[in-house]
Amino acid sequence: MILTKEQWKIALTVLVMGCFVSMDKNMISMTILTLSEQFKWLPNQTGIILSVYYIGFTLITIPGGWLVDRFGYRKFILSSLFVLILFSILFSFSSSLIALAIMRMGVGFGHASYTNGTPKIISTNFEGDKRASIQSKVLATTGVGGVLAFTIGTQLISTNWRAAYWLMAALYSVVWLMMFIFVKEKKEAPIDTHTEKSISLFDAWKEKNVLVIAIGMLFTNLVATGLLSWLPSVLKANFHMTDTSKIGYLLTTNSIVMAVATMMAGVLINKYFKHKEKAFIMLSSLVAAACLVGFIFSTHFVMTIVLMYVTTILIMFSFTAYMTLPYRLVSHKIIGSSFAVINIGAFIGGIIAPILIGNLVTAANGSFITTFIAMSICLVCASIIPACINLKRPANC
Repeated sequence: MILTKEQWKIALTVLVMGCFVSMDKNMISMTILTLSEQFKWLPNQTGIILSVYYIGFTLITIPGGWLVDRFGYRKFILSSLFVLILFSILFSFSSSLIALAIMRMGVGFGHASYTNGTPKIISTNFEGDKRASIQSKVLATTGVGGVLAFTIGTQLISTNWRAAYWLMAALYSVVWLMMFIFVKEKKEAPIDTHTEKSISLFDAWKEKNVLVIAIGMLFTNLVATGLLSWLPSVLKANFHMTDTSKIGYLLTTNSIVMAVATMMAGVLINKYFKHKEKAFIMLSSLVAAACLVGFIFSTHFVMTIVLMYVTTILIMFSFTAYMTLPYRLVSHKIIGSSFAVINIGAFIGGIIAPILIGNLVTAANGSFITTFIAMSICLVCASIIPACINLKRPANC
């Protein structure tokens, strides 16, 4: 893939932003462990902090995609990054459950800049197959961010969890500068006034493929978020792991697996499953559901970890396939709005997961078995949804 100098700068900015956003998302699971020990909170209480993040994210995502399509991505992302800097600092100085939840909701507002703005940046500044290639690398930053979270982040959290969020504020400041210097608002080809006015807030909601992908992402992200958010707690409960550095090592390895799986998914789809993405998603989701059941019932530590890695790989396969499809199936003019709809589906799953799991675990006196069976059923549902996707490419993509 050959990029121009300007495209390299844009790609670097988007990828660095993705790494730091993913670092923040992953780091909260370790922070939750520290907070629950420090303040003696139950799982259903800490679950509130995890869930309100997605409420904030969804509230901004609803109009965010349309705003990006209508008015451009640069100002929107720069403003949201400033919000991230502010609420990361405020989160670090909070001590009550309500204050921490509100500040985490603010972080959700800020993270919306990434998921709403990135698709528009990619579709506007890159051509053809470059779009899918950059998107797969953007998705791989989830794993890279996880590595940063479970190495640097974990060390800081174990020493002083507040300092970890001072670091996040500093990193977001770096991204703000990169965005300001390297990424400019690229003017698209002129279009007539009538066409411009036809782009409305609800255009993407009328696209069947967009809605189907959003539903599929709801079930997929519910499981992905639940697994990511509660994995440290599961390992602690089932194998009495109290050493956060060991948990951090396992989660770091899992993040590396996540990044590699995302890159592998792009290769597999292009080489073996091109125009067969539905079968790819169905197969990945079904096998992941079986692995998830094996994971929670396993009493052998090594087997549990292996199943954790395999589940992570398969979930990332489905996730990547879902997130690359819109570039081929949706009009460029509504790509931001379309990803907003898809992200709303994903983040509804993210809202549901922490609270659902927290309450199920509390009701089961600390057992995660019922919860993971429910998550497996969600993956089975995710395997059925792709049957409704129409893979025919519209003329105006």
